[in-house]
Amino acid sequence: MKRIILSVLLLITALTVVGCAGETSTTTRETLVVGMEAGYAPFNWTVDSQGAYTEAVALSGQNAFADGYDVSIAKIIAEELGMDLVIKAIEWDGLILSLVESQEIDLIIAGMSPTADRALTVDFTDEYYQSTHVVVLRSDSIFVNATSINDFSGAKAIGQIQTIYDDLIVQLAGATHENPLSDVPTIITAINQGTYDLTILELPVAMAVVETNPNLTYIDFSGNNGFDISYEDSAVAIALRKGESELLASINQILATISTEERETLMAEAISRQP
Repeated sequence: MKRIILSVLLLITALTVVGCAGETSTTTRETLVVGMEAGYAPFNWTVDSQGAYTEAVALSGQNAFADGYDVSIAKIIAEELGMDLVIKAIEWDGLILSLVESQEIDLIIAGMSPTADRALTVDFTDEYYQSTHVVVLRSDSIFVNATSINDFSGAKAIGQIQTIYDDLIVQLAGATHENPLSDVPTIITAINQGTYDLTILELPVAMAVVETNPNLTYIDFSGNNGFDISYEDSAVAIALRKGESELLASINQILATISTEERETLMAEAISRQP
């Protein structure tokens, strides 16, 4: 019911607010094109068929479907805006370029943190998830009993390029900071093969990784033993082009109706059904 009421309010707002110069009003759009990696479970992943998972959405230009927490959030937003949802699978380091330069997508919903550097190029909504960061490593690792981020001297640590995962490695005292890799699946394969000792991931991603890689585990440090992370690095938000003030306000209104409990439920469901 709250979403029906919100939809009416959004429609009234859209009919009465004049878009900013250069901005395309949401009332003139029929589709909402969302970019994501479609390879970052449980936030997003690719499946060959929709099957029994009604959350899955066909990937544009591919004979495949996208599923995950990000897809659930994208569906809610598109439905409330009265728009048809289109999802495009784009490599992580091409997402912002696809949004800002080629403008082939309208939003990035891809587990992206609203960092200050990214905010120079794009605008961010309010958070749609808040996460903690953990160390992922093999269960038989010599570092598996670490109780602090200061217990990894000599470890070969690998992160995903252009992410907080890679940035946080400098906080692992004495660890060797290896050249980052392009995506999480490649990193997990390398850790499984013994090329590297560990990586850093958000807790939901680590849970998903361990679910499908039983030889791996993760360490969630408590209190002062863990990472020093700012709000902008622990939050997950939606990116859109600068100047899209009407769309930004509408999405923030929608996100405000999704309670913390509902978000956690959506994430738990995504983890449970990830391939």
